[in-house]
Amino acid sequence: MAEFNSLQGEYLLNVDGKYYNTLDISGFSQMMKNPSYCYKFYWLEAIVNILSEGTQDTTFGEIIDEMICNAWYSVREFHIHLSGLQADGFVRDGLERAINYRNGTYFLQSLQKTNTICTV
Repeated sequence: MAEFNSLQGEYLLNVDGKYYNTLDISGFSQMMKNPSYCYKFYWLEAIVNILSEGTQDTTFGEIIDEMICNAWYSVREFHIHLSGLQADGFVRDGLERAINYRNGTYFLQSLQKTNTICTV
């Protein structure tokens, strides 16, 4: 399923179309149970979106890009902090920092269309 490609230096998710009933349902439900770190919902949504497009192979970078696109509106419009805001005001969540960086670099609006956010 997921394997490291040393030539490209990244992980590759390969979907071969076969059904493997190896998901630890109890462990997966425990992981999704605590919404205090909501990046995991964006992670799941990104994978579902990519697979629903019929993609057979994807990279970790493509999953992260999809997560940024999916979380953009929540972070920019509603100022949601994906892992809480620390007392010092520093954002520690990497997904939220990526969104803030992209916003500061490209000056995109919170209501910007998703396809515009995903293409920069």
